Amino acid sequence: MRKIFFKVIILVFLVTGILVPLDSQKISAKDNNEKYEFTISPTPKIMKKNGDGFPLNPKVGLITENGTDDKAINEVKATLKKAGVKTIVESDIKDPVLNPPVIIWLGEFKEQDAVNTIKKNVGIENLDINNNEGYIVYSGKGKENKNHIVIAGKDGAGTFYGTKTFKQMIVERQGTDWIPAVEINDWPTMPIRGAIEGFYGEPWSHENRLSQLEFYGEHKMNTYIYAPKDDPYHREKWRDPYPQEKINEIAQLVNTAEKNHINFTFAISPGNTITYSSDNDLQALINKAQAMWDVGVRSFALYLDDIDPSLHSPQDRAMFGKDVNPPAAAQAYLLNRFNEQFIKKHNGAERLITVPTEYYQANTSPYRKRFAELVHSDIIVQWTGIGVVAPTITSKDADKIHGIFNHDLLIWDNYPVNDYDRNRLFLAPLVGRDADLTPKHGVIGITANPMNEAEASKIPLFTVADYTWNPEAYDPNDSFQRSLKEFAGDAAELLKVFVESSYSSSLNNNKEPFSEKLKPLMEQFWTAYKSKTPNAATDDLLKEFSILKNTPSELRKTLDNKNFLKEVDPYLTKMELYGLAGEAATNMLVAEQENNTQTAVEQRTLLLNYIKEINNIPQKLSLGVLSSFFDRAINGLNLAEGKTATASSSEVSWLTPDLAVDGNNNTRWASLYTDNEWISVDLGQLYTINKVVLNWESAYGKQYKIQVSQDGSHWTDVYTELNGNGGMDEIDFNSIEARYVKMQGLKRATNWGYSLYEFKVFGPRN
Repeated sequence: MRKIFFKVIILVFLVTGILVPLDSQKISAKDNNEKYEFTISPTPKIMKKNGDGFPLNPKVGLITENGTDDKAINEVKATLKKAGVKTIVESDIKDPVLNPPVIIWLGEFKEQDAVNTIKKNVGIENLDINNNEGYIVYSGKGKENKNHIVIAGKDGAGTFYGTKTFKQMIVERQGTDWIPAVEINDWPTMPIRGAIEGFYGEPWSHENRLSQLEFYGEHKMNTYIYAPKDDPYHREKWRDPYPQEKINEIAQLVNTAEKNHINFTFAISPGNTITYSSDNDLQALINKAQAMWDVGVRSFALYLDDIDPSLHSPQDRAMFGKDVNPPAAAQAYLLNRFNEQFIKKHNGAERLITVPTEYYQANTSPYRKRFAELVHSDIIVQWTGIGVVAPTITSKDADKIHGIFNHDLLIWDNYPVNDYDRNRLFLAPLVGRDADLTPKHGVIGITANPMNEAEASKIPLFTVADYTWNPEAYDPNDSFQRSLKEFAGDAAELLKVFVESSYSSSLNNNKEPFSEKLKPLMEQFWTAYKSKTPNAATDDLLKEFSILKNTPSELRKTLDNKNFLKEVDPYLTKMELYGLAGEAATNMLVAEQENNTQTAVEQRTLLLNYIKEINNIPQKLSLGVLSSFFDRAINGLNLAEGKTATASSSEVSWLTPDLAVDGNNNTRWASLYTDNEWISVDLGQLYTINKVVLNWESAYGKQYKIQVSQDGSHWTDVYTELNGNGGMDEIDFNSIEARYVKMQGLKRATNWGYSLYEFKVFGPRN
């Protein structure tokens, strides 16, 4: 058994009720001058020290009441057993057994007699819990110097969450474990906190889902939405009943969710083929939902996202064609009928959830206006923020969109999902979300859309759980460190190196922590290289390359998570190759400077081979600076890097032309969706150039020209491509003097525009 201890940032309520942040501090307990530290995740609202604590005796009393949440009881028993408790003496609060040396009081304790009994024996002053899913955990000395632990919840979920906090409090030590004396009063800010399996691509396995549900329960998340786009019975074959084997799996998922106080939502996406006005199609939806109801599902969603909203059925066109917005009218008709004929006819059903077809746009529209007018007011609307993958989601955004839809908003947060970039991992903590995305601003919660890689998703989902429970106290970096520690234990530092190499996203402005560490070392190396004194700078850079090279093998040996290692295996392999290539490039340059031709040739051959292997692995890491380093080592200085770039257009405000000349292969420029688009770089002065390298994103140029100019007005063609295939285009041409270099698009290869990770320009290498 291993416990991991951290600093925590705690918020406390003053008598005014204002949340005031304290300095980062450690919650600790002492015993014989030994100090034990612990943390709670998610960060509680209020936590204060209540003395030094006491040992967890092998004999513990467990006092409950009639109706105490059975999941909470099981959790406490399992926690005590794991902590070495041999005997648990159970009793009812109406006739409590008070002779064990440690006594745990567990329940909701709403009856005044129960409250009085606890206060009399424990000494706790206040057992009031005002917020749903809230809880109190109190540990300290009581009557007759007995050691008491109170775990009280506002409801069953709150009691269960209190037991999860209690589990984290226990400090392992030699002999008996230690219980710190604390008083915790905690509750969630967001009513709905969880995940939606809503990505495209291969759905999670049944085992993945079971593991995810256990993970959500551990982190006080209360919602899981089943909506895998590539489950045929969810989307294409929505009318068809699930095979019995699949229904049995869903039943097990529902049961596991219930054990972890998670609301299992079953979603259907019929929009591609449904006839909205059809009684038969409505009945097919009801039949599908009823099969799920029969195995315990109580929450349902009908999704209308990512579809052509046009009415394809003559029956629908006849019924809705004269409406001011036929698609919105048709969708509302379906949603309202399902709401009336299924949801409201099933006692205990949760509110219906939907995703409208226009789920990410910034402004109102005829569709949105009509949808808001017609859809029943009790139906919940999911929204991704402004943009499919929203870099930020603010309360101002929420106010605006809530004002458009006039329905409660449930955020479908497309982070850390990677279905739109399947060769990336997004492992960084959640950022860019305001702390007040609450019902006050029309938001009732957040469900995060994870990656196809289920185990890897747990690293950022830990931070999502932290944020949604207590956004007021959320510190992304602190949460990130705790996530790594929980996930990897003693291998946390190794995992951190890998995660910081799979970190960048649009949410964090493509931040690359390991690249940021490498970049100044590379600059120092090049400075020393020019002055022919590279020794110290070389050693520093080689040390970091060695870390890249060795971390994958060390992580494979020390991290006890086979599923995760399988998911990230190609990324680890590529990371090792980057380290090897970095060493070869550095050694080659040093050998060249020392006129050691044989070694330089050998290292250059190694470098080129490693780069070839790197390019054969499609998975990408957040190590964008390495490509520029290798380019410079092989071809000389990239004259375009860091220079001024302009373009005919940008697809969105965060895909600007400067990102194609920033020396980072993980950022990109993207144009609008027309053929006659271009990007140009101003080198700042005349250079003799003879090579351009274009690193295309999937939206590449089928036909394009490379043009050069000395004044930015008169252009000369130096290369024409008539049958491009994307990837990396290395274009050599006769040496020419130029200040401006342009990629002039002629024909796109896709329906998108043109998109470049990097636009590089080189001159003859000395």
